[in-house]
Amino acid sequence: MKRRLAILIAVLICCTLILTSCSNPLTALRDFFNKKTEVATENEPVQEEVQSLSEVNASQPENTRATVLYYKDDESFLVPVMRYIPKGDLGIAKAALTALIYTPEKAADLRPAGLTPTLPMGTTIKGAVVKENGLAIVDFSEEFLYFSSAKAEDLGIKAIVYTLTEFPNITSVEIRVEGTAVEEMPQGTKVGKSLKRTEINLQAAEGQGEALSKVVAYYQKKGSGIYSYFVPVTKLVSGFKNSVEASLNALLDGPTDGSSLANPFPAGTKLLGVQVKDGVAYVNFSQEILTSESKVAEHAMVRAVTLTLKEYDQISKVKFFVDGKVVENAQEIGADNYTDVPVFVNFYE
Repeated sequence: MKRRLAILIAVLICCTLILTSCSNPLTALRDFFNKKTEVATENEPVQEEVQSLSEVNASQPENTRATVLYYKDDESFLVPVMRYIPKGDLGIAKAALTALIYTPEKAADLRPAGLTPTLPMGTTIKGAVVKENGLAIVDFSEEFLYFSSAKAEDLGIKAIVYTLTEFPNITSVEIRVEGTAVEEMPQGTKVGKSLKRTEINLQAAEGQGEALSKVVAYYQKKGSGIYSYFVPVTKLVSGFKNSVEASLNALLDGPTDGSSLANPFPAGTKLLGVQVKDGVAYVNFSQEILTSESKVAEHAMVRAVTLTLKEYDQISKVKFFVDGKVVENAQEIGADNYTDVPVFVNFYE
């Protein structure tokens, strides 16, 4: 009986091969099973791969310099982006500011990243000098006054200050228009004094009392383009002695403004401690951090932590622990190695 069944099955397969392809039975058999696989998988959801601007690395063209520029996104966050600026005759500071001025071409160039230039169209830079005390004096044309709103104006001024103070020889900025000092911009932004970094993308929280300090945490965001990127957020904290610990706790708390900024840490993740010694931050998280959904989420956590600690000049490397231990076979969080603090936040070329 078993022999007859085997013969019947063999006959059926042969019939299938003959009907499917008269030229190559092996090809027919392969196609037969592939079709079954296609039917089984055609209704499965397709995972859309989103590339992060923090992972883009382009080779540096000749006669350029790596420069951090500050653009805005669709939720009015300022986003730092490393780009290669031609050295040229403009001077690197003037060239960097020119790259912030809106033109249709620059807008189209940045559209895939979901970002937009921050200075009004038609603006020209009539002069830029840097004094020995670190003060940069920049003279803009009249078009610089024509921001579309108070928010756009505030972002534009901050973009100038943050972009220029990325250069190590610049600590503050003075703005002039057509050669004349300006006390207040048309939309109300005060620019009468030399400007320094104050806060970027401030998220104010209610009920925190008066004795507050500022820390910066980095959150990932999927923008309106095809990339994701990391956004620095200034948060107000109180009652802390260790500012590094306060920064990481603020990071774990997540964004507070209802935006599309993402907190990659699994629910319940706690910071158990952090110590800084000889340029290394030893960071200890609770075991909940190991319950992330994917390697992508785990990498986002590592990136968020190292970028947040980048704000502290004394930290160059980070070592992760989980419940005070090294995790066996771990690749990133809890691995028995050291992670470098990134030099740049996002890249776009």
